[in-house]
Amino acid sequence: MYKQKKERILCDILNAYHDLKKTDFHFVMETYNSLKYKEVINDIYSLFRFKVKDNTDLNYDVCISLEFDYLNKSMFLYLSLVSTYAFLLYDDKVIDSNDDVYQLFTNLMDILSSNNFVLLKKNELLYEFDIDTSPFGVKDKKASILGLLFSFGLSVN
Repeated sequence: MYKQKKERILCDILNAYHDLKKTDFHFVMETYNSLKYKEVINDIYSLFRFKVKDNTDLNYDVCISLEFDYLNKSMFLYLSLVSTYAFLLYDDKVIDSNDDVYQLFTNLMDILSSNNFVLLKKNELLYEFDIDTSPFGVKDKKASILGLLFSFGLSVN
């Protein structure tokens, strides 16, 4: 991952949590209820016509988790509430622009892009910062971009 992108993500993390030693999660509900996120979610729902299942759990995660079916398998879209980052998971694989599945969802990618969401790749999600995670209420977890932007309960292979 480019150094500049890592620094931008870290800056977004610091802006959201304020103090990483004494984390502040007030941004979660505020962002979730913001007009920008409501519009994105409505656009996604209209794209898939009621075939979207909302798995969001704001008690444990700092992201919106949406699930929909594609070829009889579940596809998951995660939208960070820390800042405008997202990732798509299909068949236990993080999808990026090099995947055939990506090409089939250009309308979804257009929605994300028009709302300034950055679609992260697997190697970007797995990047770890040297940050103590105990203020986040997790033990034995590294401070990965995945954990800090989305959920420490998620994993990608």
